[in-house]
Amino acid sequence: MRGDRTTNNCIFRQSINKQINTGYPAKCRTRFMQWPVMCNMMKRTLNTLLILIATLSYSQNNSESNVFRKIIDYEIRKGGRAMYVQCEKQKTSFNAKDFKVETRLNIPENVLKEIELNESKSRIGIWNSELINELNYNEDFIRNKECLTKKDTEQLFKKTKKRQRIISISEPIFDNNYENCVISVSYLKFTGSSYGKKYFLKKVYGIWTVIVEYAIWMT
Repeated sequence: MRGDRTTNNCIFRQSINKQINTGYPAKCRTRFMQWPVMCNMMKRTLNTLLILIATLSYSQNNSESNVFRKIIDYEIRKGGRAMYVQCEKQKTSFNAKDFKVETRLNIPENVLKEIELNESKSRIGIWNSELINELNYNEDFIRNKECLTKKDTEQLFKKTKKRQRIISISEPIFDNNYENCVISVSYLKFTGSSYGKKYFLKKVYGIWTVIVEYAIWMT
């Protein structure tokens, strides 16, 4: 029985090859024979694109988390104590001309243009409370290991009837190489009372470093 099946398979393949060689025009036969090669090329291209997309996504998410940790650490080292962290990740605005006027920094034009173009992709999001837990600060510095929603913030003010320090960190805007970024930081002290600024950060030997604070405001 096994020998019969093997013989039948050979006859079937010979029949298919004969049809390809005699039943189709030359151009069609060539394209038909090249189809497996084309399929393999398409698969390799698709796999490459998927890897590239995954790598870029990881770079963005990893960079955002690292910048978040840097800002919290930077604010605490400046003397900030007993703060809450707001969950909402606000959009970040950036204007290259205003940046140059306010900071007088000599940043390459292509970097500023990339950040300005990427501003259009900035969106409102939510920070993960796990990032707060990873910082290992006690309650003297960060009051709650869970970030506060807007509703939590309102309830906190109603309950304590005191001024608080609730930090809000926007979504970072990066250049295309994830070597420079701009981020907005604000503090809500009480309902209708807040202040804030923007930071320009740069990767120095692989570590995010605050280069300048600018665009300071207060209400």
